[in-house]
Amino acid sequence: MACGDDLKTLLSRYVDGELSADERTHVEEHVSACAPCRELLQIFQKNESLLSNALATESFGNTIIEAVIGEIKRDGVPPEANAVEEEAPEGFRVRPILQLAAAALLIVGLGIVLGTSRGREITILNESLKKMSASQQEQASRLAAMQDENAQVIRSLRAEDALRRAPERSMVAYITPQHLVVRANFDPKQFGSFAVYRRAEGEADDRYVRVSGDRRLDSPEFIDTLVKPGQAYVYKIRAFRSAKDDDFIESLPLIMRVPRVQELAPEKSIRVQCIDIAVTHKLAKFVLSRLVDGKTVTEEFLAKPGDALGGVRDVPGFGTVDFRTNLTLDRLEDGSQTLAVSYTSPRLDRDGKPIIERLIGDTVQVATEQHEGVLSIRPNLRAFFRSTGAADVDLWKGSWIQVRAQE
Repeated sequence: MACGDDLKTLLSRYVDGELSADERTHVEEHVSACAPCRELLQIFQKNESLLSNALATESFGNTIIEAVIGEIKRDGVPPEANAVEEEAPEGFRVRPILQLAAAALLIVGLGIVLGTSRGREITILNESLKKMSASQQEQASRLAAMQDENAQVIRSLRAEDALRRAPERSMVAYITPQHLVVRANFDPKQFGSFAVYRRAEGEADDRYVRVSGDRRLDSPEFIDTLVKPGQAYVYKIRAFRSAKDDDFIESLPLIMRVPRVQELAPEKSIRVQCIDIAVTHKLAKFVLSRLVDGKTVTEEFLAKPGDALGGVRDVPGFGTVDFRTNLTLDRLEDGSQTLAVSYTSPRLDRDGKPIIERLIGDTVQVATEQHEGVLSIRPNLRAFFRSTGAADVDLWKGSWIQVRAQE
């Protein structure tokens, strides 16, 4: 069943509880009969559950902050914190990582006022905050990994949906921030195992090398992690009817060029992930992560147009960490996020028949042509940045990029 973007938008709104009773009934009836949409709905629900769990400690963080403020008030010192939280518009809630940082700053002030008589209690509370911070760091890392996994599954589902309408032996391919993915269309009733071959662009056909490993694949999809930026490769996928090595057919060849990207040292770069965007409030939320002494440290930052992204933070257990980037938030917009794909098709003559390019033994090779297209995902929000010393960049909500840390 081929399902359009409108249906996928309904699935997302279904998870968010934004549908009317009739719309919910329509979605439930559809997913009961459509396996791909049912799987996509499960992904959305899984991601929503993970986000909810990530916020489960928020009430505990609030309790700590309120208790510390109470101590300060009893000693006659007015609290001066929470300026960022009060200025944040409704619709954004300060997440536990920001709360922990605020609590840590308040505890420092409390220590100065109360003196050494409260030293032992403050030390115990500081240790508790360090443990909570470590837990938040681990949870943020798991959340980022889960979002990457979910994004990959969604891309794969959309590629599969595109291939349903393509002729047999066709291929599609797309680039992710980390990989190059190729997928071919074969009848699963006739072919049960597959192998992927690759050669460099410009090399002869006898230079194809099997890159999918010694064992055959269970599906005609392959994630190539060994490609080099700026290089072009030609792929083909071989589909086997049986265990015999000569009982197969091959897909049409597909050429893919890997974009050239700047290599960044992990210690000198920052991963920027867009968590939420409120276009009406002109505010966005980002999670910034960087490597410190071999460990990933994560902090949340709010930014409005005109703000430099990042800053210097005191992180419990790590000390002062510099999260400054060379990015300045320019504007926030809504739009339709798409995934660029490449695909091949046979070149046809005037009668609509494939053009034979050459015969090699008993094998007929047809002429092919390559196309560039997009797979629509769904409406999304996007942040645009100005960058000093580099090209301007943009980032969709739910996506991430790796940027150079400010020197």
